[in-house]
Amino acid sequence: MKKRNVRIAIGIIASALFILIALRGIDWGEALAALADARYVYVVPIVVVFWWQLYIRAQRWRVVLAPFPDAPMRDLVNATNIGWMANYLLPLRAGEIIRPVLLSRTAGLPVGGVIATAALERILDLLAMLVLFGFVMITMTVSETVRGWGVALLLISAMLVAVLVVTRLHADRARAFFSWALQRVPDRIAGPVHDFLEGFIQALAVLDSPMTLLRLAAWSLYLWLAMSCLFGLGFLMFGLPVPILSGQILVTVVTAVAVAAPSAPGFIGSFQLGCRIALVELLGVPESDAIAYSVALHVLQFVAVIAAGSFSLAAQGMRLSDIGQVSEQESYSSSSG
Repeated sequence: MKKRNVRIAIGIIASALFILIALRGIDWGEALAALADARYVYVVPIVVVFWWQLYIRAQRWRVVLAPFPDAPMRDLVNATNIGWMANYLLPLRAGEIIRPVLLSRTAGLPVGGVIATAALERILDLLAMLVLFGFVMITMTVSETVRGWGVALLLISAMLVAVLVVTRLHADRARAFFSWALQRVPDRIAGPVHDFLEGFIQALAVLDSPMTLLRLAAWSLYLWLAMSCLFGLGFLMFGLPVPILSGQILVTVVTAVAVAAPSAPGFIGSFQLGCRIALVELLGVPESDAIAYSVALHVLQFVAVIAAGSFSLAAQGMRLSDIGQVSEQESYSSSSG
């Protein structure tokens, strides 16, 4: 429990630091004017697109789960919505473990295997981010140094795919290596880790089918393009003079990297900092406009995710305290390890 409290404290401190950096040099009069002049006709499309990207996540998860017994789409959607809501309300990104645990309970799937598929999804997200960011860096008018970063990111993506393919082709050797490595780990840790790694190797069976692999690639790119549309609609909402397609992809990826850092629940501070870096440092948007944009978009996402999560809680006959209990059980298991 002490470790968990320390991690929570680090996240809160990090968020406070991110906010201070993001708000540096802001003219609050200009920021408030930007909020007042925003075209709020785009509020509904932004919320709808946010809900749509949650549904796309559930659809892609179903493809990732192909090596396991089929899960009903409603269970996938509800687990996704509730997991995302937990990320916005609970510390330590509790939704990342709540989402697969809920699905394993409602669909009767092995929890270790489902958690492993959630980890594979994060790898797919990383690959999609690297490919899109690399593409933007190559196609935008940037310095040769930044263009080199884009090429490097595309190469990293190819190397990561190669590692996954090799692991799948030599699954028995991978299992033997993990078993050997876990011999030096206490049993209370080795057991869950072994179950996770076994589930991860099993989840990589999706690579056996070229068609499934293409479907995953398509779903991942579709997902991240849909997410980028949120930021593009934000450009229109605030009338920002930036290129729509390349600009929205750039802001999406930079913000995603920023929110990956430790922070308070809801990615407070890290979201604002990511938007500022992308908009101000890379796209030349005025600081006050950038912070107004980040606050409005963050609030709209918060409202959308709470609405979606609340709907799924009601559909599952659950209360908010129920997902809190799942988080407590997970934190207890982590601290006991």
